[in-house]
Amino acid sequence: MKSLRFVGNSKIEVIDVPEPKPTQDQVVINIKVSALCGSEMGAFYSPNGLPGNPGHEFAGEVVDPNGHPEFQVGDRVGAHVIVGCGRCVQCEAGNEIFCPDFLPSGAAHAERIALSARYCLRIPDGMDWDTGVLVAGDAMGVAYHLTQRVGVQAHDTVAVFGCGPVGLGVVALWSFLGARVIGVDMSPYRLALAEKLGAWKTVEAGKKTTIDRLRKLTGGAGPDTCLECTGKPAAVAAAFEAARKGGKVGIVGEQDQASFNPSRDLIHKELNVYGAWYFRLSEFAGMVELCNRGLKPRKVVTHRFPLEEAQKGYDLMAQQKCGKVLFVQY
Repeated sequence: MKSLRFVGNSKIEVIDVPEPKPTQDQVVINIKVSALCGSEMGAFYSPNGLPGNPGHEFAGEVVDPNGHPEFQVGDRVGAHVIVGCGRCVQCEAGNEIFCPDFLPSGAAHAERIALSARYCLRIPDGMDWDTGVLVAGDAMGVAYHLTQRVGVQAHDTVAVFGCGPVGLGVVALWSFLGARVIGVDMSPYRLALAEKLGAWKTVEAGKKTTIDRLRKLTGGAGPDTCLECTGKPAAVAAAFEAARKGGKVGIVGEQDQASFNPSRDLIHKELNVYGAWYFRLSEFAGMVELCNRGLKPRKVVTHRFPLEEAQKGYDLMAQQKCGKVLFVQY
């Protein structure tokens, strides 16, 4: 079957690999669509390459239930990327992401994949594949979990620092929930996309006037909530500085180190700070319900390519000239 391989130095190729051989707890899925995640870009840039690819957001049809009676051939499923052991205290509490023995799903930019039956998320029959992969993946899953962690009220003013795929998912979701969303990014392309997804205002990042602009838009107080979605230390510092007194800061951008002024930005402002990583299996139904109520996650998608043209998608991501990129096989 066909699969992507990261050659190294920002190069992708399509190779032939063996068909997946499921273990006892797995089913085999024929992939209809996979999504490019920003977390893949480090491996994409690396000179070392990979034997395969780190793709982990996908949706498709079960082609081999492998003895699992809850699934039949043709069932439509998405995938929860974090596969826990299913036995520890964290897994039993529904916190698979904290499982000490969790395994991340990978190699999903391919024709087929084997995945633990426990982590297959049923996509409703009336839901298109693009929406299915987004609600089962990072772009909407992280945004939804962040909402559950931080909390949002209609008419809150929310600054989203970073309008990449996850940040755009946040813009779309929080706008749908009634917040006044301000998109903050250095890319004019992505700021324009944030406006199309419902952003009330946009502000160019990386300027000395960024914080002043945010305060001017909020009557001098600062946004009620600042959400950091870039993975850049400067954005973390700006989120703490911009948030109003008594406000909230949510951080989802992966990074090793960042800094802020504890006295000025935390203690004397009495901010509430939240970290959020990945959604829980139990939250999937809530995302599906929002789609039934009118949320349209697929608006975050800007480009679709067949697997053979995946290089174009990664190049666009590197240039920050895209929203969510999908590799389609339907």
